[in-house]
Amino acid sequence: MLGNENLTSPYLEWAVTTQFAYLSGKWFRVFLELNQPANSFLAMAKELKADDFISVPDIYRTAPHSLSEKDITFCMAIMSRKALQTLVTEEEPSDPGPRIFTRLMTLAKEIKAIELCTPIEMPEVKGHSSGKLEATSMDVEQTTTEATTHQKVVVGVIDDGLAFAHERFRLKNGNTRFKYFFNQDDRTLAAPGPGLELTDGDINGLLGAPGSAEEDHVYAVARQNLVARRAKHGTHVMDLACGLDPNEVDADSPYLIGVQLPKWVTEETSGAFLTGPAHYAMCYIIARADEIAAREGLAPFPIVINLSYGTIAGPHDGTGPLERSIDQLIGARAAPLRVVLPAGNHYLARCHSCFDLTAKSSSGGSNKKLRWRIQPDNKALSFVEIWLPELAADQKRPKVEVRLTSPTGERSPWVKPGNAWPPSGNQNVRFSVSSVNLTTRPNILVSVTPTVAITTGVPTAPSGTWLIEIKNKGGAVSVDAWVQRGDTPLGYPLWGRQSRFDDDTYQRFDIAGRPQEEDTGPDPGIGPSDIRRRGSISALATEQRAIVIGGFRRSDCRPSRYSGAGPVATPPKVAPRRSGPDAAAVADDSAALHGVLGAGTRTGSVVAMNGTSVAAPQITRLIARWMTSGLPSDRAAVQYYAATNDTWPIPATPTPNERIGAGRVELPPRNNKRWHRWP
Repeated sequence: MLGNENLTSPYLEWAVTTQFAYLSGKWFRVFLELNQPANSFLAMAKELKADDFISVPDIYRTAPHSLSEKDITFCMAIMSRKALQTLVTEEEPSDPGPRIFTRLMTLAKEIKAIELCTPIEMPEVKGHSSGKLEATSMDVEQTTTEATTHQKVVVGVIDDGLAFAHERFRLKNGNTRFKYFFNQDDRTLAAPGPGLELTDGDINGLLGAPGSAEEDHVYAVARQNLVARRAKHGTHVMDLACGLDPNEVDADSPYLIGVQLPKWVTEETSGAFLTGPAHYAMCYIIARADEIAAREGLAPFPIVINLSYGTIAGPHDGTGPLERSIDQLIGARAAPLRVVLPAGNHYLARCHSCFDLTAKSSSGGSNKKLRWRIQPDNKALSFVEIWLPELAADQKRPKVEVRLTSPTGERSPWVKPGNAWPPSGNQNVRFSVSSVNLTTRPNILVSVTPTVAITTGVPTAPSGTWLIEIKNKGGAVSVDAWVQRGDTPLGYPLWGRQSRFDDDTYQRFDIAGRPQEEDTGPDPGIGPSDIRRRGSISALATEQRAIVIGGFRRSDCRPSRYSGAGPVATPPKVAPRRSGPDAAAVADDSAALHGVLGAGTRTGSVVAMNGTSVAAPQITRLIARWMTSGLPSDRAAVQYYAATNDTWPIPATPTPNERIGAGRVELPPRNNKRWHRWP
């Protein structure tokens, strides 16, 4: 697009092809990779008076104190639907109104790549900044009677449903431990915009207001509607990462900064829209942490950020846009910055297929057929990403064609490298194939609409088994295919139902009837299925600098059945960034008692949740403790601690390190039930 085939993403092209039928709204968050620093791009947009089609949040206007301007070349922006359509189609809009084409083309020259994120309701007045809750700001300072004896640390939590008024996040005097809370979800706010920011003074004002004894009243005034249920993922994760009994809080306890993601990010089950809001949240946490340090006359604080989210489909080689932006922030910040991620929960989900295609010959190249089972009553979009190596065995670009057939016999043509079907602007599109022949790794996105109507007049696709045919027209290649995440998350009405690959040779259960946890065929004569458990690690967790945590069962110390595994994809001439997670933490008490205990959304409530997303924050807490004491806290430190403290036998499986990393970390340790400030 625009002379740069890397510019627009297949998900954005799919949205334009379907005329945004499944993403209501006129404005959308997007994630931009830029040729210049984000603040320079913001200034350029302002000079072009482009606020009628693009807005960059103020957090990118000035680099945080601990970073330089050149260190931030990714940013979240908000763009109009008209501008996004123009980028994809390269056609000037014909409808009346402010002309955007020339200005957009000028800005596009400074954009390397763009990822579509969530819809957002924009206010009439452009050039906005974060909202503030007026009339409650009291600027009440957090104070304690003890002197700090260690390094002050900031723990940042990025998640949904953060119950900031819960007692686990308060001081002994009833004031909040949060320095800042930022709600990005415009759909729960009174006025549309990029979000609502609360300072510690704002929160203390709410907690001290009449009727504040009822937490529901606090959340109602703060328009924090995402904690209405008794259990929320974000609150549970936040408690494991930094929750304390108020009587145990002292001057060494970390400052807290919470960022609540837009509801769309969690509700749109694929996770494909996470990139922009997550990067915005990380930059926000860094900027606010640096402001706190500057106010206190101190050097920038060490920061550990917990992002307990994961996706299935992606390059799996550390080159995803969010992964590269995380590595950029960690590597550029002089003060320690750690980002903790889960390994993912789709080890047994049958969402990964790996196979080889032989080279084309006089008799033709090898073909492959993937059976893709899409469930009925699925309101979510369904996607499969097919990833090829940068070069085939003949050291030339792969030449792979793809064709998609529906359960009712409808069929696309063979789609060649660099092409897409159907073209943008077609009516009643129900499925599409887009082959992106990037200068790095080629990939193919197969997209299918929901199988049940969510809006009157919007086309639906048939449920059942879809057939993806892959034909090799070039040198021999190894191919990875991933079904994108599509399940409904905890606490949300049923929306998506996870699709999966289907293969008769895939062995789901062992001879005892338990889930089969290793890649093996049903008998020695058939061999392994193309559906692989290996390589199921989250697509957000394959970068070089982030800390990735898997899950294991406390009772027998085996990996939790769902905990994602490596290896990551390895591009030619590049050493593997990791073989799997760095370590594993407790994600289940036993095979019968799923999950670990943590806070519900109301003070005094306790709920159990499982998944690698509850294992990760336990390591976040451990890292915060190390930072407070001035100890090393990077990936190597986590790996060393896990390796030296894992006293249990390593499971007798072919790939233990690809599931549990360097070792297992149980907190609190078995020999010290009252571990340092553990709930």
